[in-house]
Amino acid sequence: MRIAIVAPLCETVPPSKYGGTERVIHYIVEELVRLGHTVTLYAASGSKTSAKLIECYDGTFRDHGIVPGMAEIKDGNTVQLKLAMSDPTHDIIHVHHGIDPYHARILDITRPVPIVWTDHNAVHILDKPKDLIALAKLDIGLTALSESHRSTVPEAKWLTTIHHGLPVNMLTPREVTPTYLAFLGRISPEKGINSAIRISEAAGFELKVAAKIDKTDQTFYEEEVKPHLDACRVDFIGEISDEEKGPFLSGAIALVFPICWLEPFGLVMIEAMACGCPVVAFRMGSAPEVIEDGVTGFLVDTEEEAVEALRHIGMLDRKRIRQRFEERFTSTTMAKKYVDMYERVIKEANAAREAKELETAFAIQETKKAGKLYNQRVIKGVSTRETVVNTCNLDDITNITYRLTLK
Repeated sequence: MRIAIVAPLCETVPPSKYGGTERVIHYIVEELVRLGHTVTLYAASGSKTSAKLIECYDGTFRDHGIVPGMAEIKDGNTVQLKLAMSDPTHDIIHVHHGIDPYHARILDITRPVPIVWTDHNAVHILDKPKDLIALAKLDIGLTALSESHRSTVPEAKWLTTIHHGLPVNMLTPREVTPTYLAFLGRISPEKGINSAIRISEAAGFELKVAAKIDKTDQTFYEEEVKPHLDACRVDFIGEISDEEKGPFLSGAIALVFPICWLEPFGLVMIEAMACGCPVVAFRMGSAPEVIEDGVTGFLVDTEEEAVEALRHIGMLDRKRIRQRFEERFTSTTMAKKYVDMYERVIKEANAAREAKELETAFAIQETKKAGKLYNQRVIKGVSTRETVVNTCNLDDITNITYRLTLK
């Protein structure tokens, strides 16, 4: 297949450090290339890929201090989408943008190539449900990252649910003695960093925080998080690279994942599992689909339950956790599911196009026949207004009726 992948311009693909969406896109692209497909990646300049790269923006939104809501995001995404749609050699286009109202206006044209869409963010907030319905009316299907993600807007045109995956040997367990709790990802209210601090303090463990701070969350960090760092046993490391994650997660007694929002898919959970690190997660969003309670971690509903779970964390088998990662969450498994979905969408699009071509050809044929009949009747002196009705059955086209009014 000839597959176009349209990535967000917030970070490079892959990102140098934080950037879950761009990281997953990188895994998908590399695996698709490895499986023998021809892939074109539309992404920010500086991206690294085995696919053909079309650089759509000088640097990244992050480099230029561009944050959600700024006009530059719409402008950059519009140019990027139009570039992808202008190439008729693609068999399918897979867009990974967050959905916004302007997308429907861009896409409301005749498109020779089918489009599928994955929004890696929450889709039930603001006007997003309405935007998803608008895409459905344009015959653009969506892929969900989890059943939780999908369930928040059930009326959208969902094609399938595909969990994230990682390259099988990208993160592996290290021979170290776990001594601390880990928090990995991004500093923001919905990620539950304050809960993580309270849980670690109550359980009596040091907490190491490897996390990014967005400009939009800087005030939250300064006012709500930073004051607790000195008072508690918290070591704030900052952002870390993929190379640093293996030792960081292998050295953790557990990853604490106390989210307080419907996260579509928490990539850090499977990163921890790849290192054999158990996860103590709040029972929200995708967590119940990812964590097998009592096998790869514990699902809890309160901070008190999290503290209690940590008392039993030693009963979990870290080798078994790694094994379940290999069985469920590799990038090969993820990419093959996307290929199955692409093939199905392309087949359906081809069938619809062929049916439309047959309809059009038949309508033209019937128009010509009706015209001849009209001319014959005029020659015989018949000049009254008539309606000619014809019904046909051609393969999948059944009971198509063409009513041609002749003057």
